Amino acid sequence: MTSAVAPGPAPAEATPQRTPLLRLTDVVKHFRVGVNASVKAVDGVSFDVFEGETVGLVGESGCGKSTLGRLITQLIPVTSGTIVFGDTELTTLGGERLRQQRKHLQMIFQDPFASLDPRMTVGDIIAEPLMNFGLMRGREKDRRVQELLRVVGLNPYFNNRYPHEFSGGQRQRIGIARALALNPKLIVCDEPVSALDVSIQAQIINLLEDLQKEFGLTYIFIAHDLSVVRHISDRVMVMYLGKIVEVAPSEDLYRSQAHPYTRALLSAIPVPDPRIESKRRLVELSGEIPSPINPPSGCHFHTRCPIARAPGVCADEEPPLERKRDGHLAACHFAEDVITALTFGPAT
Repeated sequence: MTSAVAPGPAPAEATPQRTPLLRLTDVVKHFRVGVNASVKAVDGVSFDVFEGETVGLVGESGCGKSTLGRLITQLIPVTSGTIVFGDTELTTLGGERLRQQRKHLQMIFQDPFASLDPRMTVGDIIAEPLMNFGLMRGREKDRRVQELLRVVGLNPYFNNRYPHEFSGGQRQRIGIARALALNPKLIVCDEPVSALDVSIQAQIINLLEDLQKEFGLTYIFIAHDLSVVRHISDRVMVMYLGKIVEVAPSEDLYRSQAHPYTRALLSAIPVPDPRIESKRRLVELSGEIPSPINPPSGCHFHTRCPIARAPGVCADEEPPLERKRDGHLAACHFAEDVITALTFGPAT
């Protein structure tokens, strides 16, 4: 599946016959710190998500991924920009109108223990959305809870147990069941497997894929592990210091990158084959991630980029997120140099 990221004019993929389920336009979120300073957590992000697809959102810790997920679900308000879900502008809603929209937008959180109330039984946790919206009560509610437990691979008669009685993977399944309770259209998965063992990660990823097929779900899958994102995403967006720097169909991104930051991230993934690993070269980045309070001028990445021209255009002009080839967008002045200058071997 391919779709569009559209800063400024809409790319060709955004055809009139295909209306996005979610559209973000120039979304900004700044957190004020002190009197005259702000953390620029999300700094002008635009993209579309189409029904039934999985969009992966990756980047280093602190790049703004989780903040963006919370903006989409309206857990925190935007500083500026628009978020349109279906035909509804979410950023202008409040009170009961926004609450009703939340039936269609749900979130799975990173820490499966911290996101579950330890004083509530699993049945009450999963039933809470149903009770809040007055959809089901009594035996009908109990049957729905047991059905949801069964759907996520748990014993339906565990509904009277408490979160501490479950393993991390089982608790994440409970969080998924809660997210499914209201039959949402879009689920934001905020690093849902990063706190789990590797063997359990695969089980949760497979469960999410099965649920997507069964219920026609749309996912935004946030992660910092590109190897995890590869197996679930139709399209991947790479984020750096509050901005989207590259977008491409999953296999295209892993086969050939158009931004040096993406290439550096992929070069850091170890390959479990000594022959292949010996031929790869790590793309080293200089320095530390700049402060989001005072990000660099021009391209935010130029202070660490191995192919940056400094002084020059990289420090002076912010590169637009634009098409480099069919379905592949990047925010880099020298995207054509990335492949030849930063070759490190097969990214398999």
